[in-house]
Amino acid sequence: MAILRKDLIRELRTREMLISMILFVLLAMVIFHYAFTVKEGADLTYFTGGMLWVTFIFAMLLGLNRSFAQEKDERCLDGLLLCPVDRVTIFFAKTAGNLIFLLIIQVVAVPVFTLFFVERSYVGDLLPFLVVLLLADVGICALGTLLATISMNTRSRDLLLPIIFLPLIVPVLIAATGATTLIFAEGAGFGGLLARVLFLLGFDVVFIVAAYGTYDFAIGE
Repeated sequence: MAILRKDLIRELRTREMLISMILFVLLAMVIFHYAFTVKEGADLTYFTGGMLWVTFIFAMLLGLNRSFAQEKDERCLDGLLLCPVDRVTIFFAKTAGNLIFLLIIQVVAVPVFTLFFVERSYVGDLLPFLVVLLLADVGICALGTLLATISMNTRSRDLLLPIIFLPLIVPVLIAATGATTLIFAEGAGFGGLLARVLFLLGFDVVFIVAAYGTYDFAIGE
């Protein structure tokens, strides 16, 4: 809680990461809107999933690159490692912080997204969409935090993180994209989304357990 509180207070004071991520998401959606609108009144609903999650994943990369920037550059990480607690605590705190930042971005971005790309009423589809959103967000943040920890000690961490993050996040992208498209284009309920929801849940569990077992080595090295 102390690490999470520190990260939230620092970001709310500067707002550097949140503003850059929000601007990126909004600009990306505007570009997608005009790039895919080949004629007036074109239905873009079947493109919704891909455009939404590609935008979120690339926006999250901006935040992940800064997850450990202050700790590494100002040598705060040495103090964290000396604390008499399990080092995996740092992972859970950073993952929770990244998840909160991503959810803030989505609160701003999803209404803009529905305005641009969803033709039908989506009020009845809100609960399935929120379940998919939360499960995918947990997977993105858990995997991203683990990989940000691994890459922070490298010389070119800003380049290395996207290279190792993007291939591993493809399964989440496929499942979340398919589920989002089904929800908004066809109004699918939990029955039609069960396989994708279970896959996202399994992905979350696998990488949280993997991080729990390897984080002490990852952050120590």
